[in-house]
Amino acid sequence: MKDLLFTVTQFLIVCLLCSALNALGDDGGWRYIGTNTVNVKSSSTGYTRWFLSKDHLKVGDMVRSRKPSNSCRPQNMDVPEGIVVGLDRNADCGFILVRVHGVHDPIRIHASTLERVTNGLAASDWVYLKEENENHSPVGILHSINRDGRVTVGFIGLQTFWKGNASELEMAESYCVGQFVKLKANVLSPRFDWPRKRGGASAAGKISWILPNGCLVVKFPGLLTFRDEANIFLADPSEVYAVSFRTCPMMIEKYQQVEDHHWTVRPVLIAFGLLTAMKLGILIGRKIGRK
Repeated sequence: MKDLLFTVTQFLIVCLLCSALNALGDDGGWRYIGTNTVNVKSSSTGYTRWFLSKDHLKVGDMVRSRKPSNSCRPQNMDVPEGIVVGLDRNADCGFILVRVHGVHDPIRIHASTLERVTNGLAASDWVYLKEENENHSPVGILHSINRDGRVTVGFIGLQTFWKGNASELEMAESYCVGQFVKLKANVLSPRFDWPRKRGGASAAGKISWILPNGCLVVKFPGLLTFRDEANIFLADPSEVYAVSFRTCPMMIEKYQQVEDHHWTVRPVLIAFGLLTAMKLGILIGRKIGRK
C-alpha cells in the first residue's frame, strides 16, 4: 500500500511538471522537442533543451546516436558507436567531430543527437540490479552515469534515487508507451493489482505512461468497465513482459491480442458471424425451395 501511494504521488507530480513545462513553452521558455525543435538536427529526438544540456560531451567520450524518446522500434543509427575527437569552438552551434569505426574521416554531427556511453550504459537505459533487494524492484531507469562509473537509478519502492556503481547493473528489457504488456505466469502475487479475464487468465494492457522510477501506468482497452471500476493500473516492470501480434505463436493467441486492443472486438465479430450464418441460411433455404 505504501508503494502504491508513493507511486501515485510521483505520477501526479510528473503530470503537474508537464503542465508547467507546456505553460512555460507558450511564454518562450522551455519547450518540448516533439512539437518545438531545439535545432534542426534534433527535431525528432523528443527531448527537452534542459535534458540535453545536463551532460556536456568531452573529447575522448564514447558516444552513440540518441534514440527518440518513447520509441521501441529499431532505429538505424548514424553513429552506432564512436569517439569524440573534436569540439566546435562556437558554443552556439553545438557540433562535434566523432570518429566512427570503418569511416576514414571524422563525422561532424550535432551533440544533441548523441548520448555518452560509459561501461556500455547511457542515461535513460533500463537496467537490472544484479543483487536483488526485496524492498524495491530490481528493474529501474538509469538517470545518470558519471565518467567514473557512478550511477543513479530510479527503482519502485525507493523514495530517493539508488546510488551505486555501473558494475552492479546490467541491461534490462526496455519498455515504451504504446506497448502491450502481460503479467508473467510465475508472478502469483504482484506488487500492484492486475485485472484478470473470465477464467482467471491475466489480461493484457497498454502502457500509457512511464514514471521516473520505472513504474508502468497501464490501461486495459480490452476490458469493458463501468463507472465504479478502474481501468488504469500500475505495474512493476520486473513482473510483466511485452506482447505483440507478431510474437504470438498460435492463432488463438493472435486473436486474443486483437481483443486486447478494444472490448468491442468480440461483440463485433460475434455479430458478423451471426449475420454471415443468417445469410448462408437464407441462401440455402432459397435453393431448397426452388427445388
